Amino acid sequence: MAQRDELSIFVRDALAAGKSRAEITAALTHAGWRSAEVQDALNGWDEMPFSPPIPRPVATVSARDFFTYALTFCVLILGAFNLVVVLQALVDVVFATGDGGSDRSIRWGVAVLIVTGPMYLWLTLRERRKLARDPALYRSAIRKWMIYIGLLLAALTMLGDSIATIYALLTGDLTAQFVLKALVVLVVAGGIFAYYLRDLREEAPS
Repeated sequence: MAQRDELSIFVRDALAAGKSRAEITAALTHAGWRSAEVQDALNGWDEMPFSPPIPRPVATVSARDFFTYALTFCVLILGAFNLVVVLQALVDVVFATGDGGSDRSIRWGVAVLIVTGPMYLWLTLRERRKLARDPALYRSAIRKWMIYIGLLLAALTMLGDSIATIYALLTGDLTAQFVLKALVVLVVAGGIFAYYLRDLREEAPS
């Protein structure tokens, strides 16, 4: 049995025996457990006076969640990247700086979007229906990790885009074409960041 399981069982038995949380904390700290470990173990049980102690819901991890959310975010990243490529290539065309390479980029990007767009929409709607039927799925640890990874990538993209824009301004290379390209990146990354941040705020309490 893992030590964390032993600690959780000890806390459960101590609470069932009528020991206070302060007494349990003092005893475990004296035995050498770190305060963070003790607090995590205590947080696993509800504070309502009830016997036996009531366990709190815990985050779940499953291979199914990993496959679903990893696939969803890979499709999202692939689609977002190619959306940026297409829009920036169109900016080049507008400013008459595009060449044959821009045409190929647009065609390839559109082909990717035709596949990833509907696929991402289907995966997202399918998952939202499952979440609506069973709110306990909000506790998926894989789901939260993937969402936070998506937020991190979007934030880093916006940060890099802002740095590049400021650098262009300081070096005198800031043109209307550059600003439009930077704006494309900002809008796409910012949209992803805002969408998943709202998703986290609106999810059921875990």
